[in-house]
Amino acid sequence: MTDSPDKAEVRRGLARIRALRRLFLGILFGYFPILVLCMAHIRRSGHWHALAVPLLLFVAGMVVQKILHGRRCPRCGELFFVQTVTRTSYTPDSAWSFPPQKACQNCGLRLNH
Repeated sequence: MTDSPDKAEVRRGLARIRALRRLFLGILFGYFPILVLCMAHIRRSGHWHALAVPLLLFVAGMVVQKILHGRRCPRCGELFFVQTVTRTSYTPDSAWSFPPQKACQNCGLRLNH
């Protein structure tokens, strides 16, 4: 028996990461327009309860980002978006691990593999 995951397992793992990444990017890019609409509603109606929508969206984005940063690569088992930095592997951009990255920061497995 081998320790490496089979192709179906890798595809399922990548599909889960892609789905979470899409959700995170949707929240990220949808936040400002929703905030503007809520602020316009507050200005017209005077009711501040509409502010709950962008606040909940902000919290949801933080939760999804935390989950994304904890996702492990289905091939190498290391954190997908976080590179292990050592003296020999350090590069100035190595700390960049924002979820729009399209490859594992350790083994290079592409999300669209």
